[in-house]
Amino acid sequence: MSDVRAKFQLVVEKLLALANNAASPSKRSDFPFPRLIATGDGGSIEISEEIDDLITNIASDLKKEELSRATIHTDEEWRATVRRAFGPALAKLDLTQTADERTDDVVTSVREFLLELEADVTPYEYSFGLTLFPGNEIDPFHVGPICFEPRVIWLKRKSADGAVTAITKRRILKAWQGDRLAKRKPSTDSSREQDILTAVGKCPWVVSISTTGLANDAGKQRALTAARMATAVISLFWAKPSSVLDGVNLLVDRSIRREKVLTFIPGRIILAGSRMIGRPNEPFISKPDWEQSLADYDLVLKTTGEVISFYLEPTGNVRRPKLMNALAQAILWFHEGCRETVTLMAIVKLTATLDALAKGDKSGGIKRMITARLGPNPSDKFWADGTTMEEGVKEIYSDGRSRTMHGTNDRIGHDWTSTRARAEGLARLCLIVCMEWASNNASFDDPALLQK
Repeated sequence: MSDVRAKFQLVVEKLLALANNAASPSKRSDFPFPRLIATGDGGSIEISEEIDDLITNIASDLKKEELSRATIHTDEEWRATVRRAFGPALAKLDLTQTADERTDDVVTSVREFLLELEADVTPYEYSFGLTLFPGNEIDPFHVGPICFEPRVIWLKRKSADGAVTAITKRRILKAWQGDRLAKRKPSTDSSREQDILTAVGKCPWVVSISTTGLANDAGKQRALTAARMATAVISLFWAKPSSVLDGVNLLVDRSIRREKVLTFIPGRIILAGSRMIGRPNEPFISKPDWEQSLADYDLVLKTTGEVISFYLEPTGNVRRPKLMNALAQAILWFHEGCRETVTLMAIVKLTATLDALAKGDKSGGIKRMITARLGPNPSDKFWADGTTMEEGVKEIYSDGRSRTMHGTNDRIGHDWTSTRARAEGLARLCLIVCMEWASNNASFDDPALLQK
């Protein structure tokens, strides 16, 4: 008997024992309610903590059987799905059957439920409020499968496709104009109205991501990350991306706030100092300048679209998975490095961007990648202060990244802001040239070629 089947049999045996009053569901002090599984017909059955744990173990085993399940479902979502599959199966137990027959029926029922679920490739579209540009001057644009729209244009699109009713559209437009809305009778439509007002908030833009073949929770997580990747790439249009990302935020990630700090000096009264955290939008850019930026970074955006399509594809069947995987991780590290508030941690993350582009070949690979894609040799002066490329990489990779990661940085209390700026600037340049190279060399799928 396989280990998985043995667990199925234990579930059946222990449930029958409960039904025969041979045991009682164990109660945990931190979980005072009965453990119930829906049977699919409006009813439910009570199970014990032990049975619940067995189902969790079975869910883990079943997820490992198919590699695609790890990309399509989150662990928690998959566990809930398997748990839901057990309900109807356990409700149909036939006491006239042998133990093996009952187990076979449950195994078959659960597996058929999961196969039917996996055959469903319902598309989902996720939308998030975004502080991008103020107003509606900039036209909607796409980065691969991601759509960026001023919120009014987004609302009109969702109304046209039937997702938003005419009444809700009219009321939301009034709210966005600053008008007070009359109280509305509770309904599904009024709930959707409130959901939109909350999800978009005061953000002037909405970013939308569509997925196919991903379960809902997994799709939402993937969509959020894809949106972050796209905003990180947009920030490359400016010389200091971290400053841009201070004003480009998904509403679910960050909000504008005032930070107040109390400072005390003996014998003196000092008022709390404060500063603003975050901006309402990125640096102003005119429509002609934005359109010029889109043209200037066209190759970067094309590669980004390919990277995001790779990331959102549940099957992994894409044209250049190895190169896209490396670029995806580089973009993610860059995003996190620009967002990081602790300077040394930012250096670690920004250097990880370079590491991903250099295929993990440490400082040597980073230097080879810089020479191949940007031109200078290690001994060449690379920064305005006369620092050579090799000296700069050592400062960023060895002194900043490696010593901090390994717990051997004996200058942790020093000011590392200059090194952070150097790491950010270098990571930005390398991301741009590597993505341009990827666009110009569409048949290549080896990240090592970025060093040649």
